[in-house]
Amino acid sequence: MSSNLITRSSFLSFAELLFVETIYCWSKFVDEDRLEEWETRLILAEVSYVLDKPVKRKRWRLCSYATSRSAVEVLCSQYGGVVKPILPEQWQPKPLVNGGTLIKVRDSLLVTGSDEPETLATLQREHPGRILLSFPPQLAFGTGEHPTTAGCLRFLADFAAQRAGDEWSAIDLGCGSGILAIAAATLGATRVVAVENDGMALGYAIENAVRHGVADKIEFIEGDAIALMAEEGGPAYDLIAANLFSDLLAVLFPLFPDRLAPGGGVIVSGFLATQAELVSRHAEEAGLPLAGFLKRGKWMAARSMAENRSSQK
Repeated sequence: MSSNLITRSSFLSFAELLFVETIYCWSKFVDEDRLEEWETRLILAEVSYVLDKPVKRKRWRLCSYATSRSAVEVLCSQYGGVVKPILPEQWQPKPLVNGGTLIKVRDSLLVTGSDEPETLATLQREHPGRILLSFPPQLAFGTGEHPTTAGCLRFLADFAAQRAGDEWSAIDLGCGSGILAIAAATLGATRVVAVENDGMALGYAIENAVRHGVADKIEFIEGDAIALMAEEGGPAYDLIAANLFSDLLAVLFPLFPDRLAPGGGVIVSGFLATQAELVSRHAEEAGLPLAGFLKRGKWMAARSMAENRSSQK
């Protein structure tokens, strides 16, 4: 396999990506009943991939990115699918004027899409009582503007306010850009773990943590969230956050109770409003009844806190 392929042990940092003129994407749609087979094939071949299910599509899409066309053409010849170039203007977004859209979360966080020093300094002066988070668009999910991320941030801010003055820990499953893990660290979490199975996304998360000055407070793990949570004897967390597809949440819910500290909470999102009933059923079967739903457009976020579980007994 070409060394230009971005594998789990080799990813490009944000700084390196700025000097790449074009990257290349291999993608292939697969049926859900063959998804596990395809994931196993790619894992055994040590190919880093991104998995998503486009809205209104019944099939899942596997994608892998490389810095040379020949690298992804190897995948195409082996597994089928298509190859397409991604030009710089498609993935190196232009700086947002005046920070673009500002997201205010409760009275504690302010999220901007700008990373311009002058813009950030102005925003901090104008909002002295808020923690400023800067997440420009990147090749990793989580800028704060997506409804699922915004919902998780709101619940996270509430949890941090309840734990003010106390020590608490958090784990972010499928961290993407690292926004939830970074927010937890800035809001007072004393131990934070961020898990992501895509090496490129994890590279962005680390870069973002460094920019926010909290890299030393977060443990970044490249791996599968389900496998990690299924490990026997693993540490417990005061807060578990998972902004993932409903299919993954269904598998993860039964694993959460053994990894949740007494009095802890769970924040989930990444599912559609039409899937809320199904997700709620999986959560309740695991002893984690959801409450405090937030609906933004077609997306949902929800939480399960200690008081909700005690009221069910």
